[in-house]
Amino acid sequence: MRTYVRMVFHSEGADPTRVLEVMRSVGFEESMGMHDFVHKWRDRASIDEVVHLVTTMHAALKGLDVSYEITTIS
Repeated sequence: MRTYVRMVFHSEGADPTRVLEVMRSVGFEESMGMHDFVHKWRDRASIDEVVHLVTTMHAALKGLDVSYEITTIS
Protein backbone atom coordinates (compact mmCIF):
# COMPACT_ATOMS: atom_id res chain seq x y z
CA MET A 1 0.00 0.00 0.00
CA ARG A 2 1.31 3.43 -0.89
CA THR A 3 0.33 7.06 -0.33
CA TYR A 4 1.49 9.44 -3.04
CA VAL A 5 1.76 13.23 -2.89
CA ARG A 6 1.99 15.62 -5.82
CA MET A 7 3.24 19.10 -4.89
CA VAL A 8 2.63 22.47 -6.49
CA PHE A 9 5.22 25.06 -5.54
CA HIS A 10 4.77 28.83 -5.62
CA SER A 11 7.50 31.39 -6.27
CA GLU A 12 6.70 33.10 -2.96
CA GLY A 13 6.64 29.81 -1.04
CA ALA A 14 9.33 27.73 0.61
CA ASP A 15 12.35 26.46 -1.26
CA PRO A 16 11.81 22.93 -2.63
CA THR A 17 14.80 21.73 -0.60
CA ARG A 18 13.02 22.79 2.60
CA VAL A 19 9.86 20.97 1.51
CA LEU A 20 11.92 17.84 0.83
CA GLU A 21 13.37 17.99 4.37
CA VAL A 22 9.89 18.31 5.86
CA MET A 23 8.46 15.47 3.80
CA ARG A 24 11.32 13.17 4.75
CA SER A 25 10.81 14.05 8.42
CA VAL A 26 7.21 12.77 8.32
CA GLY A 27 8.04 9.51 6.56
CA PHE A 28 7.85 10.25 2.83
CA GLU A 29 10.55 9.68 0.25
CA GLU A 30 10.96 11.44 -3.04
CA SER A 31 9.51 9.87 -6.16
CA MET A 32 9.94 10.45 -9.88
CA GLY A 33 7.10 10.71 -12.35
CA MET A 34 3.54 11.78 -11.76
CA HIS A 35 4.00 12.09 -7.99
CA ASP A 36 6.73 13.88 -6.06
CA PHE A 37 6.65 11.87 -2.82
CA VAL A 38 5.61 8.41 -1.66
CA HIS A 39 4.99 6.77 1.72
CA LYS A 40 5.35 3.00 1.52
CA TRP A 41 3.24 1.34 4.20
CA ARG A 42 4.64 -1.83 5.77
CA ASP A 43 1.18 -3.38 6.04
CA ARG A 44 -2.26 -2.47 4.78
CA ALA A 45 -3.21 0.80 6.48
CA SER A 46 -6.63 1.80 7.72
CA ILE A 47 -8.35 5.01 6.67
CA ASP A 48 -7.60 6.38 10.14
CA GLU A 49 -3.89 5.68 9.70
CA VAL A 50 -3.83 7.41 6.32
CA VAL A 51 -5.70 10.40 7.72
CA HIS A 52 -3.26 10.56 10.64
CA LEU A 53 -0.27 10.54 8.24
CA VAL A 54 -1.82 13.25 6.07
CA THR A 55 -2.72 15.35 9.13
CA THR A 56 0.88 15.11 10.34
CA MET A 57 2.14 16.06 6.88
CA HIS A 58 -0.32 18.96 6.65
CA ALA A 59 0.81 20.37 10.02
CA ALA A 60 4.49 20.05 9.05
CA LEU A 61 3.91 21.90 5.76
CA LYS A 62 1.97 24.74 7.38
CA GLY A 63 3.41 28.11 6.45
CA LEU A 64 5.49 26.79 3.53
CA ASP A 65 2.94 27.93 0.90
CA VAL A 66 2.74 24.72 -1.10
CA SER A 67 -0.34 22.97 -2.41
CA TYR A 68 -0.62 19.21 -2.61
CA GLU A 69 -2.75 16.38 -3.88
CA ILE A 70 -2.83 12.96 -2.20
CA THR A 71 -3.55 9.54 -3.69
CA THR A 72 -3.49 6.31 -1.67
CA ILE A 73 -3.41 2.98 -3.50
CA SER A 74 -3.82 -0.35 -1.75
